[in-house]
Amino acid sequence: MVLIFINKLSPRKQYIFKHIYKRLLEIPFEFTSDLSEFIAYEGPKLSYGKKSLGDEFFIWSYGLLNEVGIDDHEIEMHQWEELPIFFKAPDRSDLPFDIFSASFYLLTRYEEYLPQVKDDLGRFIASASIAAQHHFLDIPLLDLWIIKLGEELEKRFDITLPRKRETQIITAIETASIFQYKNRAIVPVFHSLYESLSKLQVRKFLRQIGVHLRLVKDPYNVYDIVLRIYRESIAQLPKNLKYSRRILYLFHLGDYNYIDNGVSYRSKTYQELIKHIADYVEIGLRFSFANGEDKIAKEAERYESITNRPLSKTMTAFSKISMPGHYKQLVDMDTIEDYSMGYTNIPGYRASTSHSFYFYDLDYEVQTPLRVYPYAIHYRSIEHFMLNGQQAIIDKLLRYADVATGNFIIIFDNDQFDLKKRSHIYTIIKKLLAYHV
Repeated sequence: MVLIFINKLSPRKQYIFKHIYKRLLEIPFEFTSDLSEFIAYEGPKLSYGKKSLGDEFFIWSYGLLNEVGIDDHEIEMHQWEELPIFFKAPDRSDLPFDIFSASFYLLTRYEEYLPQVKDDLGRFIASASIAAQHHFLDIPLLDLWIIKLGEELEKRFDITLPRKRETQIITAIETASIFQYKNRAIVPVFHSLYESLSKLQVRKFLRQIGVHLRLVKDPYNVYDIVLRIYRESIAQLPKNLKYSRRILYLFHLGDYNYIDNGVSYRSKTYQELIKHIADYVEIGLRFSFANGEDKIAKEAERYESITNRPLSKTMTAFSKISMPGHYKQLVDMDTIEDYSMGYTNIPGYRASTSHSFYFYDLDYEVQTPLRVYPYAIHYRSIEHFMLNGQQAIIDKLLRYADVATGNFIIIFDNDQFDLKKRSHIYTIIKKLLAYHV
């Protein structure tokens, strides 16, 4: 056990120390403010504060973890060997920066609470993040800091930390519409046919007619192909990897509008397909674009009614999360996991970590039960590249997730699986499912 001396315990300290020591380093620890107890303790120990107590392992405190509420902190970048750091420490510190305050700042998405210019969809802009501005968006920086912290602790205290776990590779498929043409309402069907004819899109028109006459399959109806690829890939993996390769389908069950204009949740075919897919892989709910509190609750109720299971996995359309409002709504609904943390237009680690983490509400200064699973890549951000370019981006981010033994999560849209499209998506998925070091 590691004994940690602090002058005063705060919710922020409890949150970030528990995340780092218990979940990442897997080291039992306890806090103390009793100097006599700290001096008498003969095991590994460190102090965290403004000044060291003696010759113990000392980490200087910037002070962020003692604060309450939001303040605009100046972020000045420095280097710790090959890694960028901020909240730099004075000379007398065994680490060159306050690793706990910096990790808290990144993990809680502190900067997303500050005044900001949003994009057209009301989202935080990737280019406004310190990760993008200081060129570390493509690495799980927090994870790499903690690996180095573990190495420092091993050297100082002659201990051996738990060894590497298996990296989880999660392929999440965001399903805005289960079909492209099939099972649509009459008005949207005629509107779509008229639009194809008016634009002289003859092939598209004939394809639509073929689907409606049940002569050809709907372009999006490739679920059995994806499930077959998954089963065949898993069957060939070593036993220790079979449960670390996952597919997660997230289904839209919102009301019809000009953006969310997919197949109605009332469709029996849709409902049966959801149940069929749930027999083989994990499923969850993709909230609609206009995701107000009343709509979120309504869509969650539909999901549980259709699937006969509690809602545990969610994401919001277009990763439209506004800190902390959306996550607070999920906490109130008892949702356990959310997969919306990422950028749809640029690859990278939005929270600078490949590991899941509990949402910390900076408004109320409390850790919540909601677990956030950040994704590294939305396929929309790389689909315009050739296969080699796509693979290079995936390999780079996946290698870092593997070093950190975290999660590598990639998001796909259901329409990208259309076999008529010139896409590398099936090649990418097969490689991800088969990946092992």
